[in-house]
Amino acid sequence: MPIYLDHNAGAPLRVEAVAAISHLMADGLGNPSSVHRSGQRSRRMLEAARAQVAAIVRAEPRQMVFTSGGTESNNLAIFGAATAASRRRKIISSEIEHSSILAPIAELERRGFDVVRIAPDSDGRIDSARVLAAIDIETALVTLGLANSEIGTIQDLAPLASACKESGALFHIDAAQAVGRIPVDGPGLGCDLMTFSGHKLGAPSGIGALYVRSPSPEGEASGARGEVASLFAPTIFGGPHENGMRAGTPNLLGAVAFGAAAQAAANAISTESERIGSLASTLLMRLRDAILGLRLNGPMVGRLPNTLNLTFPGVLGESMLIALDLEGVEVSMGSACAAGAVEPSHVLRAMRRSIADARSSLRISLGWSNTAAEIDAVAKIIPAVWGRVAAAEPLSEVTAR
Repeated sequence: MPIYLDHNAGAPLRVEAVAAISHLMADGLGNPSSVHRSGQRSRRMLEAARAQVAAIVRAEPRQMVFTSGGTESNNLAIFGAATAASRRRKIISSEIEHSSILAPIAELERRGFDVVRIAPDSDGRIDSARVLAAIDIETALVTLGLANSEIGTIQDLAPLASACKESGALFHIDAAQAVGRIPVDGPGLGCDLMTFSGHKLGAPSGIGALYVRSPSPEGEASGARGEVASLFAPTIFGGPHENGMRAGTPNLLGAVAFGAAAQAAANAISTESERIGSLASTLLMRLRDAILGLRLNGPMVGRLPNTLNLTFPGVLGESMLIALDLEGVEVSMGSACAAGAVEPSHVLRAMRRSIADARSSLRISLGWSNTAAEIDAVAKIIPAVWGRVAAAEPLSEVTAR
């Protein structure tokens, strides 16, 4: 069996999600919008799943909109905010976001929006003071990731909520990598919109959610600017599904599995986070002892406990990845959505890493399925593979071609 160390790309299905899928398949599927008995039973299952997903971020079930995944949630948040922004034409984000944020804001820029991209520091942190300085009455949306998918850096986003509210801008957080790995309080962060992805938690791919903050009673009465109800617009039309915010028959199978995975992750988050963090720390220590010049990209503190982004001296990351795969160890070079790209990681380049260092880096991301025995094995395999690759194809010779 391969040793899977690519949880940030997608976690293996949790046993709870598999059980939920099996139960639903045995009972049969109805359309949750149908009035008949099967439809209403499906509706109850859908709403139970919505409550399970909402609970992991301390939200209300009615605040959760099911989508096809994190990419759709990010697109829905960004284009939904921009569509409803009227005369506001400014978007604030950062240089190290996931491609499902970078691509939509690039499209809005092409349409004439002013896009401000904040650069990170050398550890991948976004200075909230620089974001605050950029917010003004022209700002339609501030959109940032809570935890970076490639390096795991956790951002301090709480200070931004009040400034967004005061200026009338919407505040969107991409929490796809953070939820289930660290405690996340959606309402407590004060954001208007928040993205989730089922397959990061151990649900199947193809299911996600977008948290949409409920308007305050005062906002509902006055129609005050800044309330989601008046500023957020749907981008998919064709029915009243998901409270009119996302048309289309819901993915009941995915939602039920997402709910089960979310509940399992929430129940285990305190012990699982500590266990996984200990495994990752042990692996990092042993790799540093074995590989002279190994570098951790990102901070030691304030990073997702499961994520190690490492620069391996003297080798290409692609060569390491392939060689490790042949040894049964599965890692990645960064975001799975950018896996087909030939360019070095945009995150590492924004952190002012050289092209050579960016091309020599791998992401190792642990999760619920990993064991101490696997980490012990990997701590021996990776240095051996690095030694063979470095001897067979020195980086200096490759980059000189």
